[in-house]
Order: sequence, then structure tokens, then C-alpha cells
Amino acid sequence: MNKDLEWSDKFSTDIVSIDHQHQELIFLSQNLLEILSSDKSTLPEKQAAFQDLVDHALAHFEYEERIMLNIGYPDLKDHLREHNELRSEMDHIAKDVMDGKGIDDWKGLVSLVQVWVLRHIVASDSKMREYMRRENTDEDE
Repeated sequence: MNKDLEWSDKFSTDIVSIDHQHQELIFLSQNLLEILSSDKSTLPEKQAAFQDLVDHALAHFEYEERIMLNIGYPDLKDHLREHNELRSEMDHIAKDVMDGKGIDDWKGLVSLVQVWVLRHIVASDSKMREYMRRENTDEDE
């Protein structure tokens, strides 16, 4: 995963609040990578930064699910399944990180989380954008 990952319009859902949360997740993952790259960072600092990323991701999933429910998003069930898979994976990794296990490959863990988050944004959240655009076009006709 590119250490200098930056926000791109291809990640946009056209829902400003969700896009801001996605930007925050990218920022937090970059911040964590910087902390992990520093020889001066302590284990508690690394754990706190990792937990911050996980906490934001979990809160984001809940928020996004409420939005999808409110707009009557037809793929909500599949999207929830993906969120639950991501929650399970993050929970498993977070337990290891907080127990100090597997910390030899922290950057690999962060890259894995980044890949999950970005793949989810690009592959799944973009479908929500397409749905909303179709709905808006249908209403305009």
C-alpha cells in the first residue's frame, strides 16, 4: 500500500459527511504508518493510534448503515454483511495488537486495513453513489 495515500475523487460517494469520514480514515491510517515508521514511538503510542483507526472505522460503519437505511438503499443487506466481515477482521487484529502479538509486522497489518477500507470504499460505497444518482435522476424526470 502506498505510504503517501491521498484522497481522490474516485473514492467520493457524493455524500459529504461520508466522504469526510472516509478522508479521516485515510488520514488516520497514514498517521498510524508514520508512528509505526518512527523509532521513537512507544508500544502504547502505536497501540493507541491503531485503536483510534479501528474506533473511527467502526463508528463510520454504523453511521453509513444509518444513511443507507434512511435512503432505502436496496443493497443494504450485502453492505451490512461486508461491514460485519470487516468488523470481525478488525476485531481479531485489534485484539492481537492490544495484546502485543504480531507487532513485528504492524505495517503489514495497517496496509491490510487500508486495503480493506479502500476496497470497500471503491467497490461498495461507490454503488451507493450510483444508487443515489439514479434516484435523483428518476425524481427529475
